[in-house]
Amino acid sequence: MKIYKIFGLFLSLSLLFVGCEDTNENLVGSRGVGIVPGIVDLNPAIFDSKNLENTYVQFNVELTEGDVAEKAVIVASYNGNNAKVEVLEITSFPANVQLFSSEIANKLGIPIASIQNGDVFTFEMYFTSNGRVTTSSTVLNVDVACAFNPALAVGSYKVVSAAWEVAGDVTFTADENDPYKIYVSGLFAMEGGDANDNVLELNIDPLSYKVDFKKTSLGSTAPWGAYTNYYYSPGSGLYKSCDGAFEMQFAISVDEGAFGTFGFVFTRN
Repeated sequence: MKIYKIFGLFLSLSLLFVGCEDTNENLVGSRGVGIVPGIVDLNPAIFDSKNLENTYVQFNVELTEGDVAEKAVIVASYNGNNAKVEVLEITSFPANVQLFSSEIANKLGIPIASIQNGDVFTFEMYFTSNGRVTTSSTVLNVDVACAFNPALAVGSYKVVSAAWEVAGDVTFTADENDPYKIYVSGLFAMEGGDANDNVLELNIDPLSYKVDFKKTSLGSTAPWGAYTNYYYSPGSGLYKSCDGAFEMQFAISVDEGAFGTFGFVFTRN
């Protein structure tokens, strides 16, 4: 394994809220020329897959200063399908909105039993102002997932990376003031380094469950070679809220060069 990684280093040294494009669904010429609402206080931010009959998302719709609207219509679509259905009309602002997954699914003709983790409901707004209808550039994507359970994101974890050829046990600990901030200890030791390694701080996005972190040196030398500093840098990451697993992509490097990006899977012991 050490030869593989050193050779890899030699090779490397030698070498929420989104906007959409215009569609025929628009009620006017182009999206974004009309009212841009503020969607604030989004909580909860997912449809809980374990309680689809009763789960909802809630938020406030506020107009920006100077905007006036007679009404707004919220339309929904499912998993990127172009079929859109009106689900709510708002006639006064600011407005508090609750969207229940069961009601949305019924209006879209989707059986509750067919909805799965990873599905996405998309909500868009059409505003009427001075008799003119415009499509807001604000789009709200609501994922179907399990509600965040802080107890499922901490404890003893098994980590495996087939590509980087490592496996072992690590410990996840939550910040005492922020359950979405997780400290991972034991990574350097798992790779064969000193047990007194630096911790890796992971930050879970409470809206999307995507995981990010800053470039971190786990040790002053590589655990298996005479290189300076041993870094894990951000690739991509996702927290699986139903079982507490983390699926991560780590870019691994030392001061002398980079090895590449490798997939790691963390599962609870």
